[in-house]
Amino acid sequence: MKRLVIFGAGGHAREIHQLVEDINAAGPAWEMVGFVVDAAFHVDRSVHGLPVLCGTEALIAKPRPYVSVGIGIPAARRQAVGRLQSYGSAAYPCLVHPHAWVANRATIGEGTVVFAGSLINCGARVGCHVSVNLGVTISHDCVVEDFASLGPGVHLAGGVTIGACSDLGTGVSVRPGIRIGADCVVGAGAVVVADLPAGATAYGVPARPVRVRR
Repeated sequence: MKRLVIFGAGGHAREIHQLVEDINAAGPAWEMVGFVVDAAFHVDRSVHGLPVLCGTEALIAKPRPYVSVGIGIPAARRQAVGRLQSYGSAAYPCLVHPHAWVANRATIGEGTVVFAGSLINCGARVGCHVSVNLGVTISHDCVVEDFASLGPGVHLAGGVTIGACSDLGTGVSVRPGIRIGADCVVGAGAVVVADLPAGATAYGVPARPVRVRR
């Protein structure tokens, strides 16, 4: 089995560990080494019965383990991957829950996590280090760029583009062909019927930008 560590030890990291356990229940694939946090963080010594390791020792050990970044906030996840890359080469597996469905003509990048109940249809392109949470639907020909987060129950109609590092809250729906720019935040339950510029924060039905970060 391949050795795996989860970088982070909070809620999102624990959800990824549950996903890994479910993968292993369907057929042993991963040997869990534990969780890894920066030395400055003060957390419990164990999570889900696995050790929480402080510092980079587990990341640079031989043989080098695979790493899944268990950080829910897109910008923080991107920053963590940048720091991990400074430790040397690392492999970031794409983890797909056994009860998710991915079309054979869809593509998913490294480090992306697809949780239970999610559906990714034909022609969709999901980038690297994306979080596709519980019950998300990504329709045909959508593009979800690197480090984006799709909260539970997000629904993307056909041909939608989600920019890098954008964060869509629980239950967001997006009509066909819409483009949401990079670094956007869309509040829970919003319905997006018009394009959103990069850096926008939007919520409501229909979703309206309340501010745009320059």
